[in-house]
Amino acid sequence: MSDEPTGAAPATQREPISCPGCGRHDWVSWPLGHDTYPWKCFNCGKEFDLTRKRAH
Repeated sequence: MSDEPTGAAPATQREPISCPGCGRHDWVSWPLGHDTYPWKCFNCGKEFDLTRKRAH
């Protein structure tokens, strides 16, 4: 028997997000290497493809 994990979870980074529909703020586990994140707001029920915030 092996103690090694059978599948590694994808690398993620905690990112603050804001709903473009209602402004709700939340945190998500955003997969590294992905520019967009499909998200459904629990407050207004709308779905969005969010983009990462970039430094100015």
